[in-house]
Amino acid sequence: MHILGGDLAPARRRQYGGGYGRKRRRRTLRVMLAVLLVIAGAGAAYFLLNREQPAPARVTQKPCPTPSVVAPAVVAVPRPQQVRLALLNGTPRNGLAKAIGNRLVAQGFVVLSQGNAPAPLNGPSQVTFGPGAEPAATVLSHWVVGSTVAAAPRARAGSVSVTLGSSFTRLSTPAEVAALQRAAAGPVPSATATAC
Repeated sequence: MHILGGDLAPARRRQYGGGYGRKRRRRTLRVMLAVLLVIAGAGAAYFLLNREQPAPARVTQKPCPTPSVVAPAVVAVPRPQQVRLALLNGTPRNGLAKAIGNRLVAQGFVVLSQGNAPAPLNGPSQVTFGPGAEPAATVLSHWVVGSTVAAAPRARAGSVSVTLGSSFTRLSTPAEVAALQRAAAGPVPSATATAC
C-alpha cells in the first residue's frame, strides 16, 4: 500500500516515545504530586498538634525558706502553793501522814486533809489526780521519791491525792526536784538550716 505524502498524508508518530512517553511523564507527575501532598499534610498536622500544646513552663528555682524555730507546747508547771492535796498513810507506821504533811506544807503545798488509807498500800506511793489536775500531780510526784502517777477519772475535777506506800522512804530535796523538772522539760530545740 502506498502512503501519500504532503497534506493528505496522515500524521506520523515519532519512532521513539510516542504516546507511551507522555503517559509515563503524567504518571511521574502524579506520583510527585501525591508525595508533596502527603508531606504537606504531615507538616500541617505537626504544626496544629504543636500549636495546641502549651509552652513548657519556665523553670525557676524557689528561694530557700528561712529556718524557723517551732516552740514546743509549753505546759504551765504549777508552783507548790497552787497544789492542793489530800495525804493518806498506807503504811503501818503511825503518824507518817502528819509528819510528811508538815514537811510538804513547809515546801509551800496546801495539805487539805491527812489520815490513814482505807487499806494498806504495798509497794510505791501513788499520786492520783482528777480531771485537769495532771500538772499538779506531776509536780507533787517529783517530791515523793519513787511514787507513781495515775489518773482517777471518777475523782473530783482538780483534786490530787497522795497515798504513801510501804516502800516510801523520804521526800526529795529542792535540788533533786529542780533536776527532775529540768529533765522533764527536755532540751531546747535549735534551728537547723535545711539544704534546698
